[in-house]
Amino acid sequence: MNPTPTLLPLVCCLASIGCSQFKPPAGYSAPSASPGAVLPCAEARQVEDADDGDSQIFTHEGRGGYLYTFTDSAGSSISPPTSAFEVSPGGVEGEGSALRIQGALTDQGADVYAGMGFGLTPSTGAYDAARYRGLEFVAKRGAGSSAFVRLKLPDANTTPKGGACEECYNDFGVDFEVTEEWVRYVVDFADLKQEQGWGSPRPETLSANALYGIQWQVLTQGAPFDIWIDDIAFLGCEEP
Repeated sequence: MNPTPTLLPLVCCLASIGCSQFKPPAGYSAPSASPGAVLPCAEARQVEDADDGDSQIFTHEGRGGYLYTFTDSAGSSISPPTSAFEVSPGGVEGEGSALRIQGALTDQGADVYAGMGFGLTPSTGAYDAARYRGLEFVAKRGAGSSAFVRLKLPDANTTPKGGACEECYNDFGVDFEVTEEWVRYVVDFADLKQEQGWGSPRPETLSANALYGIQWQVLTQGAPFDIWIDDIAFLGCEEP
């Protein structure tokens, strides 16, 4: 495994667009922790590793949102399609599975984007992540892929679901660069920023107590992309 870098802004990206959650097929039932179960921090903070092969994140700690992809309407392509997410074999060190998107962004228009993400709760409600201080994950890109990715965390002030934004989708996040090798990335909530010049409201910090999801988005116009994400977990918590 490569050294663990801290995420720092690398490039100035275009305005980001949000998206909705997608549900699994009718009749699907995911396993969940026993009612009233209290998990140790090491387990409670784990969000998703894709190894169970389904389209739902881990269902403990009140979480259990669904995986999805999204793209612009200007002509960009993405796989898996926005209507049905599937994990891909070949996780960290070649074991298990990972989240992966492939496609190409169009070079037409100013509002070009594609990405993947998930809601944090099974409904459209917010998740209280104030127990944690940040997020970690591992990521890489395929050969020939655009290298620049933006991590985005929609919260009560940036997504329409929160009911507070007038100019929505400028989520708190950070831009980073991926290589063709798996690298572990670590970011504190306090270091996440909105993009400059747009969005309303513009609070000083992320509302970690009202998160609606986690997303990874590509914005390089006219470029192919092949982005892999695995082993997603929150940072820090206290044992009850």
